[in-house]
Amino acid sequence: MIGAMLMLNGTWLQAGVFNCEELNPDPFMHLLNQHGLPWHEQVDIALPHEY
Repeated sequence: MIGAMLMLNGTWLQAGVFNCEELNPDPFMHLLNQHGLPWHEQVDIALPHEY
């Protein structure tokens, strides 16, 4: 639904054929929070080791 909305409002509408990976992800990620799938990013943290 979010991808379709971004195409309809012109955010992801460009001439040519594109994979979704080639489009700017920021508007999509911002709208995920508003539509019930919150996310956050952690940078430079220690990852747990599995033995």
